[in-house]
Order: sequence, then C-alpha cells, then structure tokens
Amino acid sequence: MHLEYNNGKHSLIKEHRIKEVKDKMVKQPKAQFACNDCSTLECRRGYPNGIPSYCLAARFPEIMEQTKSEYSAPGVIEVYKASGRVVANGYGRWPRIQEAIEFARELKLNKIGLASCIGLIRELGMVAELFIGAGFDTISASCQIGKISPEARGVTVDVKDYRGLFCNPIAQAEILNREKTELNFILGLCLGHDILFSRYSKAPVSTLIVKDRVTGHNPAAALYSSFHHRALQKLYCNKEKD
Repeated sequence: MHLEYNNGKHSLIKEHRIKEVKDKMVKQPKAQFACNDCSTLECRRGYPNGIPSYCLAARFPEIMEQTKSEYSAPGVIEVYKASGRVVANGYGRWPRIQEAIEFARELKLNKIGLASCIGLIRELGMVAELFIGAGFDTISASCQIGKISPEARGVTVDVKDYRGLFCNPIAQAEILNREKTELNFILGLCLGHDILFSRYSKAPVSTLIVKDRVTGHNPAAALYSSFHHRALQKLYCNKEKD
C-alpha cells in the first residue's frame, strides 16, 4: 500500500486490489468492455503505465487519433476553449446557470434562446431575468405555443393522457431559428421533445433544467436515494428490493 498525493489531498491505494481488478478486466472480451465496467480509472491519472488493453482508447486507437485535430477546427475550438475557461474559473463554485451565462460571455454571444416547458414558466422567468441582466438579448418560447392537437398534426395516438402531445418543440426551435439566436438552452422539455428541439435548432443547444417531477428536476437523485435506486434495480435488473 502506498500513499498518493493529488492537489494536496491524499488517498490510500491498495495495490493488490488494483492488480486484481486489472487482471479481471484484461480477461474480459474487449468487445464487451466499456467505461462503466472500469474500476481503475487510469485515464484520470494520465495512464501512468500506458493505455491498458481493456481501455476503449486501446480498442479505438484510430478514433483517438482522428479526433485530435477536430478540437482546433473553426466552430469547435471556440467552444472547447470557452468550456475550459468556465471549468477553470468556476468548478465547484458556480451553479450550472452561472456557468451557462459565463460560457455565453466567453463566446462573446449576443442573442440567447430559451426553450421551456410551460410547467416551468416561473423558472423560465427567473432564468430570462438573469440572462437579460447579464446583457444578453434573450428570446424565449414555451412548449404549448399554438396549442395544436395531435389530430390537427395528422398523428393518431393511443394514449388517454394528451398532456405531452400538445407540446410543440419543433415550432419552438423554428421560432428561435427565425429570431437568429446564437445559443439555445432547454428548460424542462419532455423527454423526446428535447431531442426534437435539438434536431431542429440551428443554434447549438445545451440543457439547463432536466424535467423530473419525482426528484425536483434532479434525475441523479434517483441514483443517490437508496429507495429509488433499489426500486429501479428491481424493475430493470431483476434484483430484489430489500
């Protein structure tokens, strides 16, 4: 067992355990191995002993090589650098909404689009106020604009609850396209509607709020809550709930 220091913090690493885990991962077929199977996280430490055979980087070396130059391409390098500066300046200190505002500032943008669920209209107002206060021309579009039924869209549905079928993410995207927004943020669009909005949006899209009525719009909470996590394991992994 040896002591390893990282940014002033120390952690005890059990070498025999790491070797045991490595040996087990090496034996696993490469085609079946993915990052969720990894227990050593050597990429995080810069591969001190080289890239192991079970790592995806070893499985897809041509992609590792091909994507290197992509980060210096026009339209990519600006986003890449802006992201790096936001992480460097606000990591662990800025909430996501502040990161979004500072990211847009780093890119020197002027016009921001907000695509929101109508159920989060209050939050939409609060976010818009912050972007406007930060000096951005801000355009917002809520999901229920037009209130068009599935039938009027030529869509036959077999559900009794129509609430999610009056949403209009394509129109939201097209309105923001018409307004020539430079960066769009999603606030609580339904799962699937966020995909359609992103597909039709001409401007880059990021998400500020992920809708989750059960967890207060914090999907990861279902993983941190043992009750919800075990219930999900029982439902999808055939694991009995304690």
